[in-house]
Amino acid sequence: MPKLSVWLVRASLVHMGIGFLSGAFILFHKGISLYPWAWKLLNPHIELMIFGWTMQFIMGIAFWILPRFSSEPRYGNLRLGWWSFMLLNAGILLTAAAAWFGDEGLALAGRLGTLGAVIVFTFIIWPRVKPLGGYAASQSSGGDS
Repeated sequence: MPKLSVWLVRASLVHMGIGFLSGAFILFHKGISLYPWAWKLLNPHIELMIFGWTMQFIMGIAFWILPRFSSEPRYGNLRLGWWSFMLLNAGILLTAAAAWFGDEGLALAGRLGTLGAVIVFTFIIWPRVKPLGGYAASQSSGGDS
């Protein structure tokens, strides 16, 4: 597994752990209302679970498992991959902080960081997504076997 995939998957697991803990705290607060600020964790919890855990995990596995190029660099431009990783995590943290502090400007910066990460990641992955060799050959010959 390439180092970028390892970092994406590990970071997703960190986000998952923090997201589970914040979700558990919110659920605890529903039963026993001790801390009125607990509901401020809801939006950061959602951000961590959707973008931090799920999306980042999918990106890490996709980077690893999609077909590689036959010549070096086999995974494409790794520098762009690392930029995508950094933009995604910065965007997640900014958006989660914006939800906690109620800062719309910070939320916009976080969403733009996340969007930038997705765009950069798309540029890396797009050339690696190709039709399967046997499928394309049978479709071009027009034969139904």
